[in-house]
Parts: sequence; structure tokens; C-alpha cells
Amino acid sequence: MSHTLVVGGTRGLGRVVVRFAAEAGHQVSVIGRREPAEPDRKLSGVRHWIADVEDPRALAAALDAVRAERGPLSYVVFCQRYRGSGDPWAGEIHITLDLTKAVIESTQDRFATEGDKAIVVVSSVFGDFVGEGQALGYHVAKAGLNQMMRYYAVNLGRKGVRVNAVTPFTFLKEESRDFYMKNQALHDLYRKITPLGRMATAEDSARVIAFLCSPGAGFVNGQNIYVDGGLSLVWPETLARNLSAL
Repeated sequence: MSHTLVVGGTRGLGRVVVRFAAEAGHQVSVIGRREPAEPDRKLSGVRHWIADVEDPRALAAALDAVRAERGPLSYVVFCQRYRGSGDPWAGEIHITLDLTKAVIESTQDRFATEGDKAIVVVSSVFGDFVGEGQALGYHVAKAGLNQMMRYYAVNLGRKGVRVNAVTPFTFLKEESRDFYMKNQALHDLYRKITPLGRMATAEDSARVIAFLCSPGAGFVNGQNIYVDGGLSLVWPETLARNLSAL
């Protein structure tokens, strides 16, 4: 049985990733800062460890407990987000880069000796572009995360561990669905500018992550897969002309 570790799996995309892995028959270990929702506690094969992921000792203890109780890993998925109220630069760098590096370095020798093995990091379009709504630290951290993914793809590849990234566009999730559903103008805008003609959902990205965490992606390594319905292919001038009706 595959064993999937999800870091940050109690809300948003991470929560859907946990559900998909459980439904695929994986043994799923989740490390997060908060208690899981009641339905998540009932998912077959899922075990939660509550730990302050900003505390290196608490994180190390949780990783040791996962290994001791559930054995070697098959897959590791990083869905954590900085949600603190302190210095956003230091917080983003620590949660996105320091934490990811610490977990990878700690788990790279804890993978199963046989079978498919992979790591997936959830990145952002702000790792490649500059946009409103996110601070400098978020942009820089996500850009660094993309390069970290490539570094480990090369250096862990010889150990049989594939490393990839998934970059979602703005998507509907449980926490934001009501906002977009009640803001029809904004919802219509996303549908208009996206070539596939709809907003993304958390499930869209979770399905790509599930693929990357499967033997079906056995020769996919070092890739950053955009889950944006083709929006990143549209030239900004074309978007501007369409929206301004020129």
C-alpha cells in the first residue's frame, strides 16, 4: 500500500489532496497546525498529526512519529501556506522554503525501497509573474520553491524519487466558493478570460497531484504543471483588448 504524507492538509487544496489519496487507497499521514474537520477524521486510512510547523522541533517530532507508526513513504505533498501575522518576508521564506527543505532533507531516506516514489510541491503563478494581492516575500518564496523543485528533481532522481510542482490558477475551494458565487461579475470575468470557459476548482489541481503521485507519472520529473485552463497562454495585450472591447 502506498503511503502519502501531506504537509498542510486540513484546509483548501490540501484537504482535497488528502481525500483523493485516501480514495485511491493510500495510507495518508497529515501534518498540520489545526485540527481536521470532522468528515476528514472519518476518512479511511488517514491519520493526522497536529504540530506547529513553524517550530523545527515540533516538525521533526511529527515526522519521526509518522515514520515510527506508519513506515516508509511513497509520496510527499507540500500544501502548506504562511498564515501568520508577523513579518511577511520572513514568514513566507520560512514556511515555503525552510520548511519544505527541512522535510525533504529529513524524509529523502525514509522512502520505500521499492515502488513509485515522488514529491509534489504546490507553487503559484506568482513564482513566475508579478501580480496584485501578494507581498514581495510570497513572490520570491514561490520563485525559490520552483528552483528548489528542479534541484531536488536532479539530485533525488538517482534515488528513484521524482520531484514536480503544480501551479494552480485562482480556483474555487470550500473556503472561497460563496465569495465567488455571490460575486457574479468577478465569476463571469474568470470564465471569460479562461480558454476553457470556467473557473478552476481545488479538485482540478488535486487530480493533477494525484497523477503525479502515481506510477502513471513514473517518468515525469522536474516539471511545473500549470493548472489554469490555458490562461497563461493568452497574450496580455489580447486580454486587455478583449476586456476593453477595443
